[in-house]
Amino acid sequence: MSWVKRLGLLLTFIGLLVVIVWGLKFGLLVREVYINLRTLQALAQSPDLSRLGEACRAVGLLSQDLEAVEREGGILLRLASLGWWLPKVGDELKALPLLFQIAKGLSEAGAEVCRPLQGVENPISLLASSDADWGKVLASVQKARELWPQLPPSFRTKFVMVEKTLPLAETGFGLLKLAPELLGAKGQRTYLILAQNEDEIRPTGGFITGVGEVRVERGEITSLVFRDSYAVDDFSLPYPDPPEPLRRYMGIDLWVFRDSNWSPDFPTSARRAISLYRPGYRVEIDGVIAVDQEAVRRIVEVLGPLKVEGEEEPITGKNLISYMREAWAPEEGKITKEWWVKRKTFMASLAQAVFQKLKAGDLNWLKLGRTLLALLEEKHILIYLQDPEAASFLSLRGWDGSLRPSQKDFLMVVDANVGYNKVNARVKQSITYEVDLALSPPQATLTLIYTHTAPAGYPCRPEVRYDPVYEKMMERCYWDYIRVYTPSGSRLLDATRIPIPAESLWHRKSEPGNVTSYQAEEGHWTVLAVLGLIPPSQTQTRSFSYVLPPRVLTWDGEKGLYHLRVQKQPGTLGHSLTIKIHLPSGSELLEVTPEPSAVEGETVLFNMALKEDREISLSFRRQK
Repeated sequence: MSWVKRLGLLLTFIGLLVVIVWGLKFGLLVREVYINLRTLQALAQSPDLSRLGEACRAVGLLSQDLEAVEREGGILLRLASLGWWLPKVGDELKALPLLFQIAKGLSEAGAEVCRPLQGVENPISLLASSDADWGKVLASVQKARELWPQLPPSFRTKFVMVEKTLPLAETGFGLLKLAPELLGAKGQRTYLILAQNEDEIRPTGGFITGVGEVRVERGEITSLVFRDSYAVDDFSLPYPDPPEPLRRYMGIDLWVFRDSNWSPDFPTSARRAISLYRPGYRVEIDGVIAVDQEAVRRIVEVLGPLKVEGEEEPITGKNLISYMREAWAPEEGKITKEWWVKRKTFMASLAQAVFQKLKAGDLNWLKLGRTLLALLEEKHILIYLQDPEAASFLSLRGWDGSLRPSQKDFLMVVDANVGYNKVNARVKQSITYEVDLALSPPQATLTLIYTHTAPAGYPCRPEVRYDPVYEKMMERCYWDYIRVYTPSGSRLLDATRIPIPAESLWHRKSEPGNVTSYQAEEGHWTVLAVLGLIPPSQTQTRSFSYVLPPRVLTWDGEKGLYHLRVQKQPGTLGHSLTIKIHLPSGSELLEVTPEPSAVEGETVLFNMALKEDREISLSFRRQK
């Protein structure tokens, strides 16, 4: 054998050896990627802050491995897309570079997040001073969410967890980006906390029974003062006139802080609350946070047993409501001036117990985060912030409790208890909304059913009086100022008229129960308003029929498009909601979101609970 052939064989052998070694190395890298992905998946399925270090190590290793894979086998990833024509695996091969791009971006984002968080016991303090580039992290997640729909279905089904996590991650990192500013990284921030009592429903969730003033600096709560909402009035200063329904149906002459949440648009009400907050000293307010009893109950449930000053038994989510009602009640049932002054001091004690628990940091932060997110979605917590960027972020997600504009169909039922009582804990409510798209323009019929479950016998006479037992205030009559927000340009056709006698009204003049219609001050809505009176142990049904503006139904050739947003009133637990949409005769339903409860001929039916804002979209083809 000539030396040329021998050299050729040697070079071939060396080449094969290099390929084999390179292949083994590449295979080991891929195996490491797989192992780290499995570790992260296991940690994500049962998240625990105590294992944050383990998760961060896996993220760091994954990021390194992906860089090595790109360095060692980047050419293979690029060549893989050339196999698009192969049966069964062609789509996946074509998408490999895209999947790798998503994975690399997310792993780099994870590494950036983990860099300052490792070894942290109380993440809130750290977020205020973190040097992590949250903008870069958010951009990576947004890019991944943008690219994800381009992956073939076979890939997306294999990584369902990622698909579910991306929207939550985008929201979370958006909050983290804002956190340093909001938590006082550059100076003290002051927020008002409105304690709203949904037993006495008001437009943004309930009567403002108490107010907290919390100061935050560098992620630490430096002070928390909680007061009775009556204690922040200063009548040496001028007050504006109240909204007409408060004057007419409650006999109120001045618009004070505790009644500031009259608008169902929380930013509007929050700004009014700031203007009417008069604690006796100068204070700059950076935001307003409203919480109702349900929010407090679920937060306490997560925090675990609380040791509240003066209480022998620990306070939990199960006994919180009964604790608050018993703490409010006067001793031996005697209502005195001293009791009136001290009747809400329990709120300050409870707030301090929550403050101490948060400050200690000994809690499940991930569970608390999920709970807070659910409370925001369900509008048991509303947040208004003066910072424009933060306000925009909250508005986009509906967390600011604003009336969200809609060019299509819209419905929001807003109840306001104007009877000086706590009867909403005994009132059940259902909403039925029926739309006839066969008519031009479309017409709607709204039916509201209220059932007062308290025992009969209480006379419906207006009064301002405390009962020594809290639950007794739930058994009175329900004076309900009802407002229905509809698309601007809606025209009332007919409505139920239920007269109210003079002896049941503060102004001592009977009312025929006529519904008024006017343009909303908050924006582009037509409002239908009326006062209702429901005695205990009675059910009252009220309906409104009105013509909708033509724009709620749009056409693309023969294809009809209809969209409805039903906005939930904060403070409510989830009224029964029924929606019936009648299509033109002979129409073919094309698409509908969400899945309807039933389709009966040309009628599309939805039965759901109004626990959060609801969106319904459908398209149909009309008969030629």
